[in-house]
Amino acid sequence: MIFIHKLVQTLNTKADVLVKLVGPKLRTKTGAASISTAVALALLYTAIKKYLRPPKELRHLATVPYFDFLSYAFRDELFENYSKDKVMPLFKKGANGVYVRPNVIGWNVELANPLIVKHVLLKPETTFPKATMDLGASGTLIHQFLGGPSMVFLSGADWKRHKKIANPAFQRSMPVKIFGNLTIKMFETMESYDTNTIDVLDLFERLTLDAIGLAGFDFDFNALGDKNNKWVHYYDSIKIGMANPFFMIFPAFDTKWVHWFKKRQQVHENMAKFKENLDNIITEKRALVAKNMTDGLESEKDLLTLMIESEMSLGGETMSNEELRSNLYLFMLAGHDTSSNTLAFTLYELAQNPEIQKRAREEVIRVLGDSPEDIIPTLEQTKQLTYINMIMKETMRRHPPAYNTTARVATEDINMAGVYIPKGTEMCLDIYNLHHNPDVWMDPYKFDPERFAPGGEADKQQGIAWAPFSNGARQCIGMNFSLVEQRVVLSMLLKKYTWTLPADSPHKETLQNRGIAWGLVITKDKLDLIFEKRY
Repeated sequence: MIFIHKLVQTLNTKADVLVKLVGPKLRTKTGAASISTAVALALLYTAIKKYLRPPKELRHLATVPYFDFLSYAFRDELFENYSKDKVMPLFKKGANGVYVRPNVIGWNVELANPLIVKHVLLKPETTFPKATMDLGASGTLIHQFLGGPSMVFLSGADWKRHKKIANPAFQRSMPVKIFGNLTIKMFETMESYDTNTIDVLDLFERLTLDAIGLAGFDFDFNALGDKNNKWVHYYDSIKIGMANPFFMIFPAFDTKWVHWFKKRQQVHENMAKFKENLDNIITEKRALVAKNMTDGLESEKDLLTLMIESEMSLGGETMSNEELRSNLYLFMLAGHDTSSNTLAFTLYELAQNPEIQKRAREEVIRVLGDSPEDIIPTLEQTKQLTYINMIMKETMRRHPPAYNTTARVATEDINMAGVYIPKGTEMCLDIYNLHHNPDVWMDPYKFDPERFAPGGEADKQQGIAWAPFSNGARQCIGMNFSLVEQRVVLSMLLKKYTWTLPADSPHKETLQNRGIAWGLVITKDKLDLIFEKRY
C-alpha cells in the first residue's frame, strides 16, 4: 500500500509535466483524444519502467522481483517466510549479503554483509547521510506526529545540536526504581485476571507505555491500572491511525476533506489534545528546572528534565519546545512498541526453551536471593545478570524490533567484499537478514544464547553482525535505557513466575511476526503464555 502511494505521487508529477506540454493541443476534440491516449500510455510506460525494474546502475546486484515482494507484503506474510523464500536463495547464489528490493522510495539496496554494514555505519555522517524521508503532507496525522524537527530525521548541524543535548540525558537516566515499581504494578494487574493464561503482548504494551511516560516526561498514562483511560486511548488511536494505508495513499482526505470521515476527524482531535498535554508538560518542566525544583536521584529523573538541565549546562545550545516535543514523540514510538515486543518475544523463547528459562532463573536467584518477596534489583545487580544479557541479545538477533533502518545515501562508490554499489545509491541496513545470514551465523534460525558468551560466536564476528539498535553515530540513543528496562523486568518475572506456551498456540512452531510493508514488527495474533507463581 505504501508502494501505491508512491506510484500515485509519481503519476501525479508526470501528469503535471505532460499537461503543460500538451495543453494547447487539447483545445480540439481530435487532439484531445490522441493526446490523452499518448499521455496515458506514457504514464503507464514510465510507471512500469521505474517501478517494475531496478535502476540500470543496480541491475548487476541480486534482486527480489517487484511483484514477488509486493505479493508477500499484500498477503501480510510472515517475515520469516519472506526471508527464507526470497532472500536466502539469493545469498546461496553468491549475493554476498547485498541485494536490491522494492521499497518506499522505489528501489533500495539492502545490506546484510557485516563488513559492508560496518563500512557504512562507522563512516562519518557526511559520507553516508540519511536519505530524505517522506513523512506525509503537512497537516496529515503522520506528519503531525513524526514530521517535526527530531534528531531521528535531522542531519548536519541541527542533528549534532540535538544529540549534544540528548546524549547526556540518556547517559544519566537509568531509572531502575521506576521500572521495578511498574513491574510490581504489572504483577498486581496479572493477579487481577481470572485466568493464568495471559497475552504478554498486551501486558507489555501497557507496561512499556507507562514506563516511557514516567521515565520519559514524568507523565503517568496508567495503562496498567486502566488500559481504557483517555490518554491510552488517544495514543493508541494516533498510533493505529498513522498506519492507515487509505490516508497514506490519499493525504487530501487526511487534511482538506478530513471532515468527511468522522472517525478520522476524531483521531485528529485526539492528536490535538495529546499535543496540548505534552506542550503543557514541557512548559511546566522548564519552569521547575529554572527554579531548581527537580529534586531526587539523578538516575531516576525523567528524560525531559535531564534534557532541559543539559541545555542549561551547555549555555547557548538549546532546543525549542517544538523540538523537545518532536523528540519526545519519537522516544515514545521507539521506546514503547520495540521494548514491549522484545520483552514478549524473550518470554516466548524462554517458554519454548525451558532449560534456558531454568538457567536464567538460577542466575536471578544467585543475584537477588530466593525469598518469597518482590525485589527490585539495583543497577549494579542488573550488571551481574550476564546470562540474561545473553538471552536478551539472542532474542534481539532472532527477533529484531525493526527489520531494517531508514535509508542512507552513498556519496562515494563502495567496492568491497566483491560488491560494487555506485555513488548516489540509497541503502538500508537489513537487520533481519543480517541476523539470519547463514554466511554470518551458524544455524541462524535456532535460539541459542551461547552465541553471546565470552569468546563465543558473536565475539568472533568480523564487521558488524548484530545491530538491533543500528550502530555508529546514528545508533539508537535509547539503547542502554531499553536494556536496563529489560533486565529489571525479566529478572523480577523470573523470580516470581514460571511460564509455558499453551498447546494450541498459533506460535507453536514460530512467532507469527509480520510487517514486511512497514519494516517494523507487527504481531497480529495474541501471544498467550501460562504463568505459575513461585510465591
